[in-house]
Amino acid sequence: MMASRAPAYGATPLDVLLASVPSLPRAVLSRLTARMIDQLDGLGGDTDREADGDCCAAGDDDPGGESIH
Repeated sequence: MMASRAPAYGATPLDVLLASVPSLPRAVLSRLTARMIDQLDGLGGDTDREADGDCCAAGDDDPGGESIH
C-alpha cells in the first residue's frame, strides 16, 4: 500500500480527500466511487442507462435511478 502525504497548509477539502485515497480500504473506495457516480448521474443524467431498459447480463440498471451495487 502506498503511503499518502499530508496535504500542505491551506489545503482544500478536495486536497485532503485526494491525499487520503491511497490509504483507504477497498470497501471505502468502492462506496466513495459509487456515491460519486450517483452524484454525476444526478447532475447530468445516467449516460450508461440503456434506452430500452436493462438489457445487460449484470441486471444493474435500477428503474429508480440509484445504483444497486
